[in-house]
Parts: sequence; structure tokens; C-alpha cells
Amino acid sequence: MNQKTFNRLSIEDKRALVQRDGTFLASRQHISHIVHLYDLNGTYIEVWIKIGFDLIEWIEITNNKETINSYLKNINIDKDLEL
Repeated sequence: MNQKTFNRLSIEDKRALVQRDGTFLASRQHISHIVHLYDLNGTYIEVWIKIGFDLIEWIEITNNKETINSYLKNINIDKDLEL
């Protein structure tokens, strides 16, 4: 699915698609949101959840390297692989 087609989906359809076919990769906090990063068939998807409300405010495709790299500081390979 290309970005234009994805962007046309409702937030409910985006959520269902990510939940069904996406692979969770990492999370980060950005101001008043927790942002979850998913891989969806080689495309990075961010799910923005308002802290304290448990409410998905938006879901978007991201291909910005700086944004994707912001998740790296929260990944501990040794811990995750129990090394």
C-alpha cells in the first residue's frame, strides 16, 4: 500500500491494518504523546497516543531518518536478547 492510499483510510481502518499486519518495533515519548513505531510491509508507521487519555490521536507513515533514529536510544540489544 502506498502512502497516498494509506492516508485516505479512516483512523479506525489504519488502526485495524496496523494491529492485524504490523510488527511493533519501539516506543518513544514526544511531549504529551506516547508514539509507537510499527513496520507494515517495509513501511514505518507511527501511532500517536495521547498520554492520560489512552486515545489514538493519529496514525501516519514516517520515512524521516531523524524520527526513526529517535527510537534507537530506547533500544537495548543486550537486554532485549538477554545477553
